[in-house]
Amino acid sequence: MPHVPADTDVYEVFAQTGSGSPLNHVGSLVAPRQDAAWHLAKETYGRRDDLFRLWVVRRTDLIVSSADDRGLLAAKTRMPHRQPGFPTTRRRDRSAAPDTAATPQQHSEAQHDGHPREAADHARTGLWLALADDLFVLGNRLGERIVDYIDLEESLAVGSIGQEALAHAETVLSLHGFDEAAADARFFERPHEQWQVSRVIGRLGDWPSTVVCGLVISAAVSILAEERAADEPAFAAIRDEQRVHLDHWRRWARALAAWPETCEEFTQAYADVTHCAGDLFGAGPHDARTGALHERLAALIADSGVPGSRLPHLPVPRAAGTGGSVLADCLARGRLVREHYAPEVFL
Repeated sequence: MPHVPADTDVYEVFAQTGSGSPLNHVGSLVAPRQDAAWHLAKETYGRRDDLFRLWVVRRTDLIVSSADDRGLLAAKTRMPHRQPGFPTTRRRDRSAAPDTAATPQQHSEAQHDGHPREAADHARTGLWLALADDLFVLGNRLGERIVDYIDLEESLAVGSIGQEALAHAETVLSLHGFDEAAADARFFERPHEQWQVSRVIGRLGDWPSTVVCGLVISAAVSILAEERAADEPAFAAIRDEQRVHLDHWRRWARALAAWPETCEEFTQAYADVTHCAGDLFGAGPHDARTGALHERLAALIADSGVPGSRLPHLPVPRAAGTGGSVLADCLARGRLVREHYAPEVFL
């Protein structure tokens, strides 16, 4: 995980040699005080070239990556959908693909036929497939929100969270035995009534409700990923990135709860969405392990610093065919795009 260095007397130096050049890291130095560090950097790194800008920062004020973070930083393997040429690699003859739009129960039975596992493992598979559905709809919904912002940085952040939610949904399926054809069929060909999204999906309407939906879904995914993070790097990456999403939604939640203009609306949205979030871990039979997951979810939501949660004390079952117009619109748009693209794009 990223960490803060302990070298209190070491400073990192960044210099820009011209107005059109980038600000680059040029080296490090040791100094007893901040002002002395800046002057020492000027004499050391500006003795030959005129400097346009000089930044000096104490190393302990940085958050730096470690060797364990290389997997999180490797975008080509972590987020292949962001790489040039990714759409080309996805082109294939879909007309020749078999009908693989199986329900979670059918897929689980086929995958484990002849190799029975404990009931708890089947329950975990059901939870993961259900959360993948939630991530898929959330990611699509956030894609609609990108153009709502004047703040470019916030627009990029929402777009990144949406992209990663979609990538995590597909990764979850691949980790549970779905190939590309099966994953596409599950997301784009499965009838509405077979989806088991959480009731929070139906609340993905106004921005305050979307913030709370993002918060509770990120919390649930990060909690479940923690169970397998030590054994599977892909789950560790999902956990760490969902924690970043969670921090983003917490920042928004605290801001909306603090602003007089939005406080009342957000308080109501927070209560309504958290009340619906009782089924996030309700895709399988309720047992002690599921109850423990629900308790951790309640703790994470409480740690967000926003009062008024109505999360039930115990998980409640999910129901097939929920999600309302939000799920219906998401599926309709996805299928419409695939039907009207040129034939060589989605074969």
